[in-house]
Amino acid sequence: MSNKLNKIKGSNDNEGMEIVGQIVEYLLAVVAAAVCIMVPLYARDGYDQIGQAKFDIYKNMLRLGFMPLLILAAVYGIFWLREKKKLRLSVTDGFALAYLLFMIAAAVFGGFYEDAFWGSFGWNMGLLSQVSFVLLYWLLSRFGKFYRPMLVIMCAVSAVVFAIGVLHRVGIDPIGFYQGLTDDQMAQFLSTMGQATWYASYLIVVLPVGIAVFLYARNRTWRIISGIYMVIGFCSLVTQNSDSAYFALAGFMLVFFWVCVENRESLRRFVAVCLSFFTAGKVMSLLMQVNPNPELHYDFLTRLVLQSGFSWALLGICLVLYIVLWRRKEKAYPVETMLLVRKLVLVGTGVVLVGLASLIFLNTGGFLPQWAVQKLSAVSYFTWDDTWGNGRGRIWSFAVKIFQEENLFHKLLGVGPDCLSSYVAAYYSQEEELLWGQKVLTNVHNEWFNILINGGILGLVSYAGIFMTSIRRFLQKDHRDVLLTGIAAAAVSYMAYNFFCYQQICCTPFMFMLMGIGEYLYQDKRILEK
Repeated sequence: MSNKLNKIKGSNDNEGMEIVGQIVEYLLAVVAAAVCIMVPLYARDGYDQIGQAKFDIYKNMLRLGFMPLLILAAVYGIFWLREKKKLRLSVTDGFALAYLLFMIAAAVFGGFYEDAFWGSFGWNMGLLSQVSFVLLYWLLSRFGKFYRPMLVIMCAVSAVVFAIGVLHRVGIDPIGFYQGLTDDQMAQFLSTMGQATWYASYLIVVLPVGIAVFLYARNRTWRIISGIYMVIGFCSLVTQNSDSAYFALAGFMLVFFWVCVENRESLRRFVAVCLSFFTAGKVMSLLMQVNPNPELHYDFLTRLVLQSGFSWALLGICLVLYIVLWRRKEKAYPVETMLLVRKLVLVGTGVVLVGLASLIFLNTGGFLPQWAVQKLSAVSYFTWDDTWGNGRGRIWSFAVKIFQEENLFHKLLGVGPDCLSSYVAAYYSQEEELLWGQKVLTNVHNEWFNILINGGILGLVSYAGIFMTSIRRFLQKDHRDVLLTGIAAAAVSYMAYNFFCYQQICCTPFMFMLMGIGEYLYQDKRILEK
């Protein structure tokens, strides 16, 4: 009799767990969809305090959605424990959990626990945001069943955002955000995102997902839709006028090239992607001359893509390669040769990065001949000083000094999430005023360095571990998937972009959502293959 009761009880527990799990899946899909729609599109008063407005709507959505989600997830966990099922943690899960714990520790023991909860005004990357990012990852990695509609909504909304950004650059304002702004202000703000670098941070996270669909979609309709999406994204990328976005572009294109060389058709489509990018640059250069903004001064890489003969040459090379691959599509594919090319490209990329760093060092130190110095003087990036990278040289040098002078405890655990400004105000206020006047240094314009100061060495290692393990696992050949490839590319893109920028509400939640979806996909594929 007792065995029958136990079986009935076990059956009821299993049914209860399934019902609760399904409710969590539906509710999580609604919350994720709301974030994908509201954060990119919402603004209270045009560009006035738009970053704060977006954080407020994000915070309110999480208040409404996360409380029932967490309660239901706890009930699901109770059923799980009663069923005596094992909790399987991936290495990425472990890093995410470690990061959450270290951020809590940094907030409590960093010395600025009140400021750490919300973070600096206008940035709001405090403990609340860090917890929400990890929770988005965890919930989606376990209950991300409806990832397809989530991604469709994310890409559809981003297409609208990108299209408005393109129209803004050609002098058309369909949403009325430019009313009353000067030419200088219009040069700095774009679409529904606000400041151009904030806009670019959103673009470089979402765009790789759509490109991945174009590269691997077998269905012609999806290939056409994703192709249109990709072209709109490229038209916006080449005109957003942030050099950091081109480092992100290089990052995600390297990921796609690494995967695409294994197959002739995917390689041909990769060349088509490159062709689309350079064509977008030339088309947008022409369109922007029709109604130019005299205050829009291009950064070096934007000018290179839009106006230089070098980009015309690259466009021609891509066109020739595409024609060759198209005409020889029936011939044997030299896989071994292409895999060698892949390795050479990777090595070449490393050589270029080392070479650029060496040129900066040699040029700044006065070790180069005068003719070389004159050639390099045309590009400000080759001289390291306080103005390097729009003032990043001064900020990074100051941040190095701060970290060097921290005690061992702060080096390990940090001063608290988004508490750099509080720490500087407490210990370096006079020096900050000498360097920047009345401006407040809220972050060091390098996310990884910023995490090092705010979360310490332990926080940085765990945070970087989330990205590195996701990328490595999502690109494993035996688990390779269209969306996993796109998410891995987005992660590399985010890491490259934020080497010069920072966490903020326009990009970081979406990156953690994508990694959570990627983890769900990865685990689902592994189970199916077993």
